[in-house]
This record gives sequence, structure tokens and C-alpha cells, in this order.
Amino acid sequence: MKPAPHFLRPRSAVVFDHTRRMLDQTAMCTRKFAMHVAEHYVALVAPDQRQVPFRLGVTGDDLIRAEKHNAQQIGRYMDGTIKALPADLEDAWVLALPEPYRGDCERELAQRRGRYSERKLAAGEAGEVAGIGQILLEFGQLMEALGPALADGKICEADLPHARRILNESDDVIAALLSIRRAVTQILPTGSNASA
Repeated sequence: MKPAPHFLRPRSAVVFDHTRRMLDQTAMCTRKFAMHVAEHYVALVAPDQRQVPFRLGVTGDDLIRAEKHNAQQIGRYMDGTIKALPADLEDAWVLALPEPYRGDCERELAQRRGRYSERKLAAGEAGEVAGIGQILLEFGQLMEALGPALADGKICEADLPHARRILNESDDVIAALLSIRRAVTQILPTGSNASA
């Protein structure tokens, strides 16, 4: 017997859900967010490869027209007028989300394939120190999430309301550890066994 099909929501639906949540929960307006997306898109995608005609205004009326145009572009994707979200636009879009919305979105997109969303550390000591700080921060958030579930000394069905947050926070701890692990494996001589 064949297993029952398990359909995933489109990646774009995940991105749009996190975007709507961010717009609802913050003071950022759609126009301002659209400009952030446009700036990331123009910075990441070569001019001859761009599929989305974003505009970057510099001053005054140019900036106002660019904001309005870019907000219309973003709106067409979010309301379904344009059905497919190009991969290069998805990258810019997710990068334009402020934290914690970006992290939540990246985590959910990675979980679709059983992966972890690993943050890239900045080069040098500052990045590694920040990476250690991120591990401690994420571990603290995991302990905070586990607190209510372990209040009675065990994890059981009664802790189901806490399960999603615990899983998300534990994934964030693993991702932070993987970032440090990557920094360590990069200093190993070529051909070394990273797992040794």
C-alpha cells in the first residue's frame, strides 16, 4: 500500500506568512519593507539576471515613487497576482525580514527538508565570539521554553502546548552549534577527517 501523500505548503506561503506576521507585529510599513527587499535584491542579483524590476530612489520624489512601485511589486506576490516567487527574490525577501522573523522563516524553510538553518559567522574573532554568545542565548531560550514543561518533573502529553516552542528553540541551539563547528572545520588541513 502506498503511503498517504503529504503535501507541503509552497515555500512562498511560508515566506508570506512570516512577512504578514512581521508587518502586523512591528511598526514597519509595507513600503519600507519593500525598499529593504529591493535593496537586498539589487545587491545580491546580477543586473542581467534580475527578474523583478525593483527601483531604488535616491532622494525626494524618486524615493517616494520607488517605494510605491516596490510596494506594488511585493503586494502582487503576496496577494497571489504573481503566482511564482523566484528563488533569487526569496533570498532577498527573507534577508530583508528583521529578526526574529528572519530566523523563524529560515528555520521553517529548512525544516521542510529536515535541515537546520545555520547562521554564517562574521570573519575573525568577533564572529567567533558572537557565535559563542549566540549558543548561550539560544540555550537560555531553550531552557526558558523547557521550564513550563518540566515544572512537574517530566515531559508528557500535558506539555503539548509547549512542544512547538521547545522544538524550535532546540533547533536554534543546534544551528548555533553548527555555525561554530563550521568555523572549526575550516581551520583543519585539507583532507583531514572533520569527524575525528
